[in-house]
Amino acid sequence: MTAEGTFEDAPCRLAGRRVKAGFHCHTVESDGGLTPAETIERYRQEGFDCLGITDHRRVTQMDEGDAGELLLLPATENGGMPDIIGVGLQTPAPVELPLPERAAALAEQGSFTIAAHPTYCAVLPQQFIECADLMAMEIYNAYCDAAYANGYALELWDMLLGQGKRIWGVAGDDAHLNPRKRHYSDVGRGWVEAWSDSPEPEPVLTALKRGAFFSTQGPVFERIRVQDSAIRIECSPVAQVRWRTYGKVGEVEYAPEGRSLTSSTLPDWFTPRVFVRVELVDHDGRRAWSNPLFVAGGPGHIA
Repeated sequence: MTAEGTFEDAPCRLAGRRVKAGFHCHTVESDGGLTPAETIERYRQEGFDCLGITDHRRVTQMDEGDAGELLLLPATENGGMPDIIGVGLQTPAPVELPLPERAAALAEQGSFTIAAHPTYCAVLPQQFIECADLMAMEIYNAYCDAAYANGYALELWDMLLGQGKRIWGVAGDDAHLNPRKRHYSDVGRGWVEAWSDSPEPEPVLTALKRGAFFSTQGPVFERIRVQDSAIRIECSPVAQVRWRTYGKVGEVEYAPEGRSLTSSTLPDWFTPRVFVRVELVDHDGRRAWSNPLFVAGGPGHIA
């Protein structure tokens, strides 16, 4: 494998309560079709535990009485180019600021920062590499995928990780719930599942910043175990488990015909460069993505 032969302790170790969360949706306060209360109810019906409403260039005020047991985190799709989402903040940053300054202004408020639909924004890797306070990026945006055929950013993610940028991967609906946006704008097409000590704002934000979550269109990681040079995952029934690193090395494990995989282990021969991440594909073609597991001593190593 590597000279060290080990992985770093997994920042995405899954422990505690699993929180189904969405951090990209719009209401009538920007270009959405439903009120904030109606949007909250729609997400609650889909089984979400946590929601950040991301109206454009504003933090939409939400009535806690409408939330029930749904955790509401103040959020915004901040604006500017390339665009950025802040989750857990008080006010947006000026859109005219360069991306690193916008990200810093959001991070200073304790926000979890996410690059919004980077393929749609025609981002080049260097723009994110030079942005120290960018914590995550949308690797899947359901609306952009359905409407513009540019909702995935997996190759960009791998390029950033391979060059030592520590950045987490987020899936989002970008739901507008607006008839003018057609069926493209529905709820439950992409989300994150975070492992938090409790379903409260600070523990959830801490879990997000640590990368203690995975992103999904439906499949679920039940467990990710890392010990020295070994990685083993347990998951909901899937048709494929795909092991990915930087460059040409990779492996796809297929379920036997008529059956499913519920676990997989990194092959002994697999030689990773910088990181390993895992992708699940279920029998309906829906996918899930782990956050990266980093090779000890590699680029961006945290001692």
